[in-house]
Amino acid sequence: MGVSTRKQKETEALREQVLDTAEDIFVREGMEQVTMRRIAASIDYAPTVLYRLFANKADLTDHLIARGYNGVRDRYEAVLRQKNLSPKSLLEDILAVYVDYALSHPNHYRMWFDTGSVRLKGKQLRMTHGRLQFVVYQMWLDSIEACQAEGLFPGRESLEIFQILWSRVHGLISLRLQHPELPWMPVAQHLKEVFDIQAP
Repeated sequence: MGVSTRKQKETEALREQVLDTAEDIFVREGMEQVTMRRIAASIDYAPTVLYRLFANKADLTDHLIARGYNGVRDRYEAVLRQKNLSPKSLLEDILAVYVDYALSHPNHYRMWFDTGSVRLKGKQLRMTHGRLQFVVYQMWLDSIEACQAEGLFPGRESLEIFQILWSRVHGLISLRLQHPELPWMPVAQHLKEVFDIQAP
């Protein structure tokens, strides 16, 4: 390994350490306590080192938010690479990987909703975090419409189905994160209950 390659890997490892530390402070004490000086002290580096990686706190926060979105998007793309899935199976798999990502990355999940707001613009749902904006849940909506084309969820609008599924999935995740000591049913079984949507 050349010197430049090794330095690049070391820089990337430090960047990830900084982001991990920022997430930890955010979850324990709130975003107002996430400062470059606080992070630097936590990992025993001078603040100037952090400013070589991130321009300021806003830049660091943007990286934290994008990190979470990239992680769940990678899992969605893995689902899409599967072949011959029915629309219902595809939707079930999409929700399953979303739940799995949220439960295994609780800091990212909490940050999405503590720092963002969702708006409907045209037919798209968009979540805004300060300077950043993301189109969100589009795979859910597309899969719901594909299910409806096959006769599932009769008598309901796609956005209504989305709202029902989203609220149930969000409740499933939030309660498990807040009360991990409860004897929860297996996640797969819980998700089957989430899908039990009756016609109005």
